[in-house]
Amino acid sequence: MVEDSISYIQPYANVNLDDMKRATIPVSLPVEVIKKLDDARAKLGYRSRNEVIRESIGRFIEEVEGMKIIKLRDIPRQKAKREIWDYLQKKEVTYASDIAEELRLDYGLVVDIIRELWEEEKVEEAK
Repeated sequence: MVEDSISYIQPYANVNLDDMKRATIPVSLPVEVIKKLDDARAKLGYRSRNEVIRESIGRFIEEVEGMKIIKLRDIPRQKAKREIWDYLQKKEVTYASDIAEELRLDYGLVVDIIRELWEEEKVEEAK
């Protein structure tokens, strides 16, 4: 049964989950979560808990499929600083998030190094 259900995994954007083949998955939830689920179902006008759960799972899958995953590099701080400096030399204006993404560095590290470069008066705020 599990092998059959794996074949149903696919992008859910613009797919009506009610039209798909079904597999039953038993789920255990705390009573307090069930109470909140029932309250949300009633407020939003859903017919059943299952309808709420199916829609929630569909939205979750769409969100996950839209995520961009970047494998970060673990490099020494000084090397990261050099790479960031070299990157900044090629750009007139950029965002810390762009640097982190393109160089595959931790965002917090990039911000920290940019702050350091700011204190060294090597970079300035874009106007």
